Amino acid sequence: MCTHKIYYIFSKVSDDTAFCAVRQDQPIPAFLDGSNWLFARTFEAPFDKPLGFDFDQAEAATHKRDTYFFRRGFSFMASWHELEAA
Repeated sequence: MCTHKIYYIFSKVSDDTAFCAVRQDQPIPAFLDGSNWLFARTFEAPFDKPLGFDFDQAEAATHKRDTYFFRRGFSFMASWHELEAA
């Protein structure tokens, strides 16, 4: 179950689809030092959710290890005939 929590989102420098989330009420881990991971944004759950972010997984992960790793995913809302070349 998702409650209103604020997360800091960091993006991996070498992979623009990899992200790490840390709840605002937890310390920022040392590996998020700005060299391999860069601060990307802040958001409040459940509002303005980043693509690929799962609230339930984030809640479970941040209770165990203070961080939640996720990948940006893509979804398409089109039928096959709309995707065919003209």
